[in-house]
Amino acid sequence: MRLDPLQEAQFRAEGTLNAPKLDELPLAEALAILRPKRPPYTPPPGEAALVEDRAIPGPQGHPIPVRVYRPAASGVHNVLLHLHGGGWVGGSIGNDDARCHATCRRADIVIVSVAYRLAPEHKFPAGLEDAYAALLWLQAQGAEIGANPGGIGISGSSAGGNLAAAVTLLARDRDGPTIKFLLLAYPICDTSMSQPSYSENAEGPLLTARMMAWFLPQYLPAGIHPRNPLVAPLHEADLRALPPALILTAGCDPLRDEGMAYGAKLRAAGVEATSICYPGMAHGFITRSPDHPQSQAAMRQIIAALARWLPA
Repeated sequence: MRLDPLQEAQFRAEGTLNAPKLDELPLAEALAILRPKRPPYTPPPGEAALVEDRAIPGPQGHPIPVRVYRPAASGVHNVLLHLHGGGWVGGSIGNDDARCHATCRRADIVIVSVAYRLAPEHKFPAGLEDAYAALLWLQAQGAEIGANPGGIGISGSSAGGNLAAAVTLLARDRDGPTIKFLLLAYPICDTSMSQPSYSENAEGPLLTARMMAWFLPQYLPAGIHPRNPLVAPLHEADLRALPPALILTAGCDPLRDEGMAYGAKLRAAGVEATSICYPGMAHGFITRSPDHPQSQAAMRQIIAALARWLPA
């Protein structure tokens, strides 16, 4: 699929059209690329959410940094737990800072963005267990931040989408908190790298098949099969009793087809799931190109879904 001309012009102007060849770099240099320092986002006047950085207890007692976004109106609000992308090895809560501000304000919900532990220092299931611990904290302590523990949704982008989908499996199978809604943006749902979009979009832009082949061994410890459903949710045999979902994918993304396949498999299991592909767009487009008409259309889909499943 041809890359959208507006996105292509943006990437050429930025000099980011070609993705880095992480497998050719020393690990420290690769991680430096994937973990850039990001200053806090300053929203335009009138578009600010109330923001607080805090730490919550992790599964082994370690602190998990979170960034809490609250609407200006007082009272109790439904809440969206958000997990950033970065191939399980990079990224930060700064990745989606602007998007979290906008979503909080437009949907009138609390958002808790989680800085889960990253591989390769902390391999699977460390980041996943951090995400699940944040879910448990929201159920038990959400009132501290004005969040409704009975109105919890979860979202994630890319690897964060992978973790979000896996958290819904854990919550179901561990008899954990009820999750009202699942929002996935260009998620990793399969680790076989066999979907047609892997060959069609092998060279990216931004995310390549070669990068995905590098990410996976950084994330997985010895003895964990790459098709473990908590690593590759598309391979979960039973997807019944999972929350309704909105899955957004990008036409020029290697991950496109696995995200669409996960939505189809959820629907086959009786789960209400909507899957939308944005043609010509690259991986991460909602955050990377927020002013693009298709990014704005995706945000409208997100806000409409939140209004339905996590109403103000």
